[in-house]
Amino acid sequence: MSTTEEPHIKEAPNQARTIIVEGGNPLVGTVKLSGAKNSVLKLIPAAMFSNEDIVLENVPRMGNVETDLEVIRAIGGKAEWLSQNQLSLNGAGINTHEIPYELGSKYRTAALLAAPLVFRFGKASIPLPGGCKIGPRPINRWIDTWRSLGMAVEETETHVNLTAEGLAGSEIVFEVNTHMGTDNAILSSLAASGETLISNAAEEPEVDDLIALCNLMGGSVERVEPRKIKVVGANVFKGGFFTVQGDRSEAVTFAVGALVTKGNVTLRGVDRTSLTAFTNVLTKMGATFELSKNEMRVWHTDEEFKPVDVTTAPAPGFMTDWQPLVTLLLTQAVGESLVHDTVYTDRFEYTKDLNRMGANVELVRPSSVGIIPVISDDHYDFDKLGEPFTVAKVVGPSRLRGTKMNVPDLRAGATLVLAALMVEGKSEIGGIENVERGYEDFLEKLEGLGAVIERIG
Repeated sequence: MSTTEEPHIKEAPNQARTIIVEGGNPLVGTVKLSGAKNSVLKLIPAAMFSNEDIVLENVPRMGNVETDLEVIRAIGGKAEWLSQNQLSLNGAGINTHEIPYELGSKYRTAALLAAPLVFRFGKASIPLPGGCKIGPRPINRWIDTWRSLGMAVEETETHVNLTAEGLAGSEIVFEVNTHMGTDNAILSSLAASGETLISNAAEEPEVDDLIALCNLMGGSVERVEPRKIKVVGANVFKGGFFTVQGDRSEAVTFAVGALVTKGNVTLRGVDRTSLTAFTNVLTKMGATFELSKNEMRVWHTDEEFKPVDVTTAPAPGFMTDWQPLVTLLLTQAVGESLVHDTVYTDRFEYTKDLNRMGANVELVRPSSVGIIPVISDDHYDFDKLGEPFTVAKVVGPSRLRGTKMNVPDLRAGATLVLAALMVEGKSEIGGIENVERGYEDFLEKLEGLGAVIERIG
């Protein structure tokens, strides 16, 4: 399948951009969820195993995706848009084992190309990864996986260089549950001969998308237990068609938007099982919603929200990406709530802006509120750094007001936009490109629900 001309799309944002948000209008209407960012960003490198076309349906057009496609093209792979959300991928033309630093260092997902490159060339040169500034995200678990399968690993200040004459199946046991570590382990094991068992593997539904695509291409990947995955390596990979699941974080974003603006929003393309941890919190708060087939409707009828305590955790727990969103929602609950992030030690930067808007959010150490601290970052030096401030104590309800803000990271940025929409008056938000890189048509979808947004720059 081919096309002579790719459809028009806005370029991925590269320069700082600002928006002016006019608050006070409820979000009302219907939103069709885009494909999951956290799914497609692993499916793209997985497709590079194949010399035949892999056609992905429901691919979100966003900055993160476009950057990863630039990486694919830079090393000779095929990445063609067949229509607005249909993407054709093929690894047959890959002609180098080296990922360009200026592209590959932007986001962590470029490192998932390590396995396809080692499969093709017996070596790979991977730039050290970047991404959102939400605390350190070490790759030591990736390196341990590569070594356990038989790769030699050389680390420099800017790159990880891998070499292997042959890979053999192994047992991989993660001390700490890791989403992208599991992705890397699946792909790396796919390039190895024999059987690999991955224990304490991530249960995220996006990982199941990766498993399904690997099997479609001719691999043998099976979730034998909720947190144990068996991979049997393959030598030949074929093409096929695959549909990306809906984005559960986008669903949570617009659901929170409906509640904080006192609106009424219907979400289409929802997988209710992937939202159970979130809907459980809504139920405890007394928020109003209903689920039917693949739709979710969320609305606010002036009910009083109850305070709740929320702890982030790997799936099937409450997703860390939802932490800023639920914190905003809890500023409207009557009483004190606690939000404990056990995944990252520094993901509350956005609360400074919320407090300047009038919220009452205090960052505290877990032990100060009777919580046992949990630190998933195995590089965190507890003795040297002390107990981190990973609990947000939220006292509500708060009447927020418009102000000038700057986006610290993707999900926090979406949260600040929603905060600006719920207040009377105008807010200025800089760095909106950091939100657009991870949501497809985010501002346009909000405007379709009645938001008033002015773009500057």
